[in-house]
Amino acid sequence: MTAPHVTFILNPAAGRGKALHIRRRLEEVLRRSSLDYTFLVTAGPGDATVKAREASAGSSVVVAVGGDGTVNETAAGVMGTGAALAVLSEGSGNDFARTIGAPSRPEAIVERLHGYAVGHYDVGRAVLTHADGRTDERWFFNSIGIGFDAAVARRVSAIRRLRGIPLYLTALVQTIAGFAPRRGTITAPGVTRSEEFLVVCAGLGKWEGGGFKLTPDAVPDDGLFQICCAVGSSMREVVPVLPFTLTGRHIGRKHIVDLVTDRFTLALEGGFPVHGDGESFGTDVTTVEVSLVPGALKVVLPPGR
Repeated sequence: MTAPHVTFILNPAAGRGKALHIRRRLEEVLRRSSLDYTFLVTAGPGDATVKAREASAGSSVVVAVGGDGTVNETAAGVMGTGAALAVLSEGSGNDFARTIGAPSRPEAIVERLHGYAVGHYDVGRAVLTHADGRTDERWFFNSIGIGFDAAVARRVSAIRRLRGIPLYLTALVQTIAGFAPRRGTITAPGVTRSEEFLVVCAGLGKWEGGGFKLTPDAVPDDGLFQICCAVGSSMREVVPVLPFTLTGRHIGRKHIVDLVTDRFTLALEGGFPVHGDGESFGTDVTTVEVSLVPGALKVVLPPGR
């Protein structure tokens, strides 16, 4: 399949400004190509969603140029339209990009758009209740994290000059000290479990945090989340397991609870931070209701996938 019209949406802040630096090269490659395209640059948070929704009316493919945050916003605009999402990977984490095999070179994304397959990926919906009683609805396309990994994601935004696993490892080390669990109850079909929770991560894709394989058995189009919970009275109990999250070999080890479901509710005794696709959904969330919308996002994949 070849895209008849493509809209590129670039986040100039993605990848610590790396996406902005690649803009000239990308535009040069596009001018030399035979693609019919429009090139847009976001002006601030939320703008990619607005631009993607508008672009989807006249484009068969909308390309997010950036990292997981840019992908999240762009996918929210593309979801439910006739357009498909593609990614030029230029962020700090790039976990969704790993899942779809997205390229990081302008030449490669142009080549991809001249011949690609289309997949239909599942989407996550979260309804959040905050400590002050507010509720809101958020969408995620790779993972939602509650607790320690959300605290790490917030720390990541304050660290400069690093990307990928080194960035997230640095943030992880800086976050461990003083992080305390929350008592809570997770409820899913056939499951009710009360624990001292340190992390609850529900994955549509396998990777989170710039390459940690937290949900190694997740499949993005099977209609299910894999949920990885780290439980215990302190981070010291879980630290020995953390190195295994790089390869996904933490599943089945002590202090790790593994669930597979299409929906769940987590009710906490006190507020906890929450992120979706690396973006903060709140710092004092007391209840999270998560459900799955099967096949709601069209994505551009390599031929043959």
